Amino acid sequence: MQLEKKVGNELIKTINRKDGVDAALDLTEAFLDTQISDELLGNIPLLGLIVKLKNFGCSISDYYFIKKLQKFVFHLGEVSTVERDEFFRKLSEDSEHQARVNDNLLLLLNASDDIEKPSLIGTVFSAYVRGAVNYEHFMQFSSAVNSLNCYQLKLLKEQSERQVARSVGHALASHGLVIVSVPTLAGSSTPNYYLNDEGALFLHCLFGSVVEWE
Repeated sequence: MQLEKKVGNELIKTINRKDGVDAALDLTEAFLDTQISDELLGNIPLLGLIVKLKNFGCSISDYYFIKKLQKFVFHLGEVSTVERDEFFRKLSEDSEHQARVNDNLLLLLNASDDIEKPSLIGTVFSAYVRGAVNYEHFMQFSSAVNSLNCYQLKLLKEQSERQVARSVGHALASHGLVIVSVPTLAGSSTPNYYLNDEGALFLHCLFGSVVEWE
């Protein structure tokens, strides 16, 4: 069974711990370097499972899934302990929502087709933990990250105006992040794409970008 299918609620349990983020970074790095010690485990749920699976031999897909986890977890270290504790306290009060968050996190990470995308998803999740975006925005923005290619993400990182390149706008349109305008002058029907409020929030969340509004 692949690693991501066995993780279950261990992801949320791990990053909920006060020492979970630091331990995740340390242990996944040790795992990838194959210098692992059972003494490092403590009772960190997800990481104990990872090491147990390692002892039985992991596939290449497992290796990259662990790399994705490492990239994702890194950004949680940027969230203050107070904010993190408050977020997970509220999350623990709704077990159904907690399970939904955990399952969707795993699906998003597993769907990432570039090793840097989990880092961006981690950035969005950190904003969610801080309360800068809500859960719906977290899912919307993370899904958008996964649908964009590296070149499109590079263009967006440099974006400072509302109008975006058509190659990017088409992808963002399916996530409700742009306004589509179709000119009618001179018989032209080629659409133009302009960031809406959520599109501007998306860029600010990912890259700290501030879009100039005309």
